[in-house]
Amino acid sequence: MLDFAVYSITIIAVWSILALSLNIQFGMTGLVNFGQILPFALGAYAAGIAASLGYPWWIGALAGLIAAPLIALLVIMPAQRLAQDYWALITLGAAEIFRLTVLNTPALTGGADGLNVPRIIDPILAMTIAVAVLIVTFLLAQRISSSPYGRMLRVVREDEILASTLGRSPIRYQASVSVIAWMMAAAAGVTYAHITGYVAPSSFTVTETFIIWTAVILGGPGRNMGVIFGAAIIQLLGVSSRFIAQWIDLPPDLIANLRLASFGLVLVLMFLYRPQGLIPEAKQVHDAERD
Repeated sequence: MLDFAVYSITIIAVWSILALSLNIQFGMTGLVNFGQILPFALGAYAAGIAASLGYPWWIGALAGLIAAPLIALLVIMPAQRLAQDYWALITLGAAEIFRLTVLNTPALTGGADGLNVPRIIDPILAMTIAVAVLIVTFLLAQRISSSPYGRMLRVVREDEILASTLGRSPIRYQASVSVIAWMMAAAAGVTYAHITGYVAPSSFTVTETFIIWTAVILGGPGRNMGVIFGAAIIQLLGVSSRFIAQWIDLPPDLIANLRLASFGLVLVLMFLYRPQGLIPEAKQVHDAERD
């Protein structure tokens, strides 16, 4: 039971970081990113490639934290003057391009077999590191949310033209928040790689992006604590459903598909009956002259 609790907290912490990274893009800024799994994969593969080349772990972590924001700028560059629909398609396409690239470059990335990464053997230590990264990420997201910068992100979310009339450049805010969010996700990827001890293309599919989105929509877009709550519910549902296969006579593949179907049902119900999420974003009123 203790092992299950430690494992659950560790996984929840990693996915909560991903949920926070998507929240500051979508919840605060309104950016529809369907490729949020890409910076997560960049961090994980940076850790894997560095390990395969014999470098220490911090080289891989540093490479992931540098590569993710640079790739973010490259990805969003063609989306500068496009509507949000195109932004979603470009990020989705970029994530798939990366997955197919690592799948077809076995000399560097291990291809479909993936890469081994030095694993954190002690589960308690792994949980502590994951929770520590989550706390740092949460404090950063909270700082952004309560700052004038965060308030301007919400203006961009609500009306880009209004932001422009205030003398602000929406694309600059969108680019800067994407850089921060992708660094958060890359940190989650590095942590995930060293917790699992293995990275492979099958861990970074569209399904994982769908799970991140479900956590954000369930918890409450725009509310940092809400998306952590949403990530915890989704991951607990996912982890606990594995025990169902042991209790009933159903194939594991069918259980996995039913798990995804339940996530989809949760998403539909939230959109229909509670689009603001279980913990809605608190509305704030600010005095423009004082702020």
